[in-house]
Amino acid sequence: MDSDAETSCPVCGGRLRPYRRDWLRRCDTCGVLRSNFEINIPATAGQVLVDESMREAGLETLRRENNGRLLARLAALKAPPARLLDVGSGPGFLLAQARDVGFQAEGVEPDANTVEAARAGGATVRHGYFPDVLEAGETFDVIVFNDVLEHIPDLDAALTASVERLSPGGVLCLNCPDRDGFYFRTATVLDALGMGGALARLWQRGLPSPHIWYFTADNLSQALKRHGLNEIERLSLDTVGLNGLWARIRCVKSEPLLLSMAAYLFAVATYPLARLMPSDAQVCFFRKP
Repeated sequence: MDSDAETSCPVCGGRLRPYRRDWLRRCDTCGVLRSNFEINIPATAGQVLVDESMREAGLETLRRENNGRLLARLAALKAPPARLLDVGSGPGFLLAQARDVGFQAEGVEPDANTVEAARAGGATVRHGYFPDVLEAGETFDVIVFNDVLEHIPDLDAALTASVERLSPGGVLCLNCPDRDGFYFRTATVLDALGMGGALARLWQRGLPSPHIWYFTADNLSQALKRHGLNEIERLSLDTVGLNGLWARIRCVKSEPLLLSMAAYLFAVATYPLARLMPSDAQVCFFRKP
C-alpha cells in the first residue's frame, strides 16, 4: 500500500499511516482503519473455508430480525414495489425478505458458491462485481450494502457507482461494522495486551473476503457527503445473539477449538453488558437529491 491513492483516505482526504500492526493503517484525520489483506473470492464453485450451512444456522434468528428492521425502515423511506439492489447478496437472505415486503429485489454477488445457493432459493442474482455486471444506465430505487462495503478495497469507486446507479430520490443503505462498538473496542484492548485473536477474527483475517475497512457511522456520513448525498437516518442493530452462537463461531473451518471456546464464553459472559453498550452494527441511510 504505497501509492498516493492507497495512502489517501477516501473518507476525508487525510493520510492513511501505519498503525500498530504491519497490515493496518489509520487515517490521521478521521480515524478510519484500513487493512492490506488480499481479497480471494472464488469465481467458480469449489472448496470453501467457511461452512455456509453452519453459518446460516448460527445467524438465522439474528439475521432475520435485523433484516426485518432494516427493510421496515427502507419501506418507510422508499415504498415497495421499489426496485432494490442488494450488493454482495450472499446466499440471498435479505433478498428473500425484501421480496416478502414487496420490493422488486435482485442481487449482485461475486462468490460462485453463494450465488448457487441464492439461485437455488429462488433469488435473482447476477454473478460478478458491482457495478460491472449491471446494464449500461441501469438504475435502482434502493441500493443496499449489508455487511459488504467494508470488504471492498476501492471504497471511492464503490460509492461513486452507488450514487450514479441510484434513481433520483433513491435511498442508499449502508450497514457496516462500527469501530466504536463494544466488541471492536474490547478486541482492540485485548490486542494491545498481546491477545490478538479476537481482533483478527473481527477483521476476518485469512478468509477469502476479509475486512478492508472499519468505519464509524460519522465516517460513512462524511464519505457520502463528499459524493453529494446527505444522511437522513441511522439505525443500530444487534450483532450477537445467543441462539445459534456456537454454530456461528465454529463456521470457520480452520479456527482452533480452544479459540472458538474462548470466543463463545466471552460472548455469553458479556452479552448483558454488550446490549447496554454502543452497537457494533450501525446502519446509515442516504437519499439522492
